[in-house]
Amino acid sequence: MKHPNILKAILFTEDLLESGGGALQSGCYTVQDYHYHCYRNRDNMGNAYGPILSDYLEFTIRADAERGTRRFYQRMNDRDNAPFSFIFNASFSPTGRLNGFDDGMVTYGYVIDIEEFADDTDIEESDQLLVRVKLLLSNIVYVGHDSPRQLIITHD
Repeated sequence: MKHPNILKAILFTEDLLESGGGALQSGCYTVQDYHYHCYRNRDNMGNAYGPILSDYLEFTIRADAERGTRRFYQRMNDRDNAPFSFIFNASFSPTGRLNGFDDGMVTYGYVIDIEEFADDTDIEESDQLLVRVKLLLSNIVYVGHDSPRQLIITHD
């Protein structure tokens, strides 16, 4: 399979593994960027020890002003960690259902910060927003052609 030079990512605000691939294109957001950092402590000799630790996962998505941030603000009030699925190079059927993808990762965490950006102050429902969300990560599951691989950060 030939991989494209540009990786296109979408965000599905549910657990892709539990949905059985039933993600609808209308329920996904275009990911502008994302970054996270996972690490382990090292001793004086450079050997890794202890659990895998993480800072935060931050991502920016495109959203329309009408439904843009509602789901993220709901998740900010949740006491349980919530799934967010990042799907890379997704394809959809004519009915708008997820048809296939190259890779993905399902992250679980707590929404701790949301920022919204718009070009001007007069926002209409059809306008696009850039929304930056910050998650405190609890774990990550990488989804590829092989079986899913789980990276446990905490035991939530």
